[in-house]
Amino acid sequence: MPIEMRVMLYNDQEVVAALASFYRKLGRPLTVGQIARYTVHNEDKITVSLAVETIDGEIVEHDISEADLAAAIIMQAIGAKIPLPAEADKRIVVIENQITLVIHKRRGKPDSGRVPGPRARPGARAEDAAREAR
Repeated sequence: MPIEMRVMLYNDQEVVAALASFYRKLGRPLTVGQIARYTVHNEDKITVSLAVETIDGEIVEHDISEADLAAAIIMQAIGAKIPLPAEADKRIVVIENQITLVIHKRRGKPDSGRVPGPRARPGARAEDAAREAR
């Protein structure tokens, strides 16, 4: 069964914009200010650290979980009307220190091993369906 795969690379600005939009929609907006530092951590889980410098010169740290990062990226793609098949596997990976959305979609349905039987007409009784199958 063929597998279709799409890869979408995001630059730092796109990731920050997706995160800002995501947290705003959650009602927990990121601190307003200038990004002082943006770091991608690719250990057991992929996380992002943002340091935002406020207008008062205060540095506010935001640690973004992998789940929130993935949700923000997927929400951004949906908002940009990029087709993301619901049945496809979606995951975040880091390629060349860039956040990347990988979408795997199996083409065609796997064989379940079931043999289709006779179908009853709407309103038909079970005896009628059995008789038609003979």
